[in-house]
Amino acid sequence: MKKSLVILALVAGCGASDHGNNQAATAPVQGRAPAAPAVAPVPARPSDAPGLAGLYQSGNAAQPNQLCIADKGDSTQFGLTVWGPNMAACSGAGLARMEGGKLTLTMTGDSACAISAEMKDGKVVLPTKLPQGCGYYCGKGAAVAGTNFVLKEAGAAGAAKAKDPAGDPLCG
Repeated sequence: MKKSLVILALVAGCGASDHGNNQAATAPVQGRAPAAPAVAPVPARPSDAPGLAGLYQSGNAAQPNQLCIADKGDSTQFGLTVWGPNMAACSGAGLARMEGGKLTLTMTGDSACAISAEMKDGKVVLPTKLPQGCGYYCGKGAAVAGTNFVLKEAGAAGAAKAKDPAGDPLCG
């Protein structure tokens, strides 16, 4: 992940050329140091999901399905637990990105799984069909597909309340 950020930052910095425009305007004048840029570059943000931080929940109170979203440094991360029958569960974590009304949750585990969910009015709706790799994150009989979550508590403090199947913090 850190390599991706470095590469993204390098590409973003290299892409700032004038693409064939008048290069004389940007070339240093002989005997003078080049002028410093007027505005410092803003670091690239790999996941842009501001304002989503919080605890989203559904299901029964004793064993709720939970989705937490939290800002961590330069990224927005998530964790989720969805309960199935006989104490089976789905659980995973990764990076979140909001684009338009779509919330993309990309697992960072051993199996490729990117979930494109609908997000509207504090409700996250996962699609009924998911990529095959998403099954890796579920125990027998449990499934993430079609799960809905409703915002229970906004902010980092809310996100910190989510628990994984072992009872450990999901976003902590």
